[in-house]
Amino acid sequence: MVLKVFNAVSFQKIITSGGSTSPWRVIVCDEQGILREFVVKLFTERQMEQQHPIAKEMFGNILAREFDLPVAEAALVHFSNEFISLLPEEAKKQLDGKDNGLKFGCEWRAMTIVDPSNLKSIFNDYDVATVFAFDNFVLNPDRGGFRNKPNLLIDDEGFLLIDHEQIFPFADDIHRNGSKIIQDFQEGIWQYQAEKHLFYPYLSNLRKNAKNGIFDTFWTYLESLNVVVLREMAHFLGDKNISIGNFALIEQYIQKVKMNPSKFCKLLTEKIA
Repeated sequence: MVLKVFNAVSFQKIITSGGSTSPWRVIVCDEQGILREFVVKLFTERQMEQQHPIAKEMFGNILAREFDLPVAEAALVHFSNEFISLLPEEAKKQLDGKDNGLKFGCEWRAMTIVDPSNLKSIFNDYDVATVFAFDNFVLNPDRGGFRNKPNLLIDDEGFLLIDHEQIFPFADDIHRNGSKIIQDFQEGIWQYQAEKHLFYPYLSNLRKNAKNGIFDTFWTYLESLNVVVLREMAHFLGDKNISIGNFALIEQYIQKVKMNPSKFCKLLTEKIA
């Protein structure tokens, strides 16, 4: 994955339906001088220090690609003083109190939020199983979850995963030396609340024979997972003064699961049994 920083050129609008972060649609200039429309998220200094959302968004984007799951192109976005000076008053007001460093942005797509009641006509079993397994793997509480947000876009050509700012919650504490999630996994316990996931009802209602081997493709990707690209992103973000959380713990966790794909997929199969 090429590591990129794009410059914001012009403000388009505030996405009022974009959840608590109320992201912006912004025209950016990419590394080739091409103007493109991006969705840019604004986080507070406290969020950056305590939850490390930009790093999580980047890590989620990279890992989704490793499992051949569709995500929008991601980049860091720079707001220059000139760009900020030309913002409308409403946007300036919203920017006040937000972290003044680089922002997380991803390419805007004209897609719609998936209707959870109509999943069978949109997805095949492979897609459902892989997305479910991926969210278990990164411990994503926000595809369904307690807030019941699908965080999944669709159009006539397919689907797109969005919003990974809450993954790896065990890595928020940069001083922690170990994680219960790793210990539990080694003992054959899986604490992720799979029952809250968007795709759990779909998978749990499959016939028993359809569940056998349903995570085999995810297993294959997990075995060949390239952790180096994640490490490169962590270094890149660190060089840009963006907090990455307890990355050593994230890497330790990923390596443990990667070395035991059969155990992980068995735990997932037990979850939907």
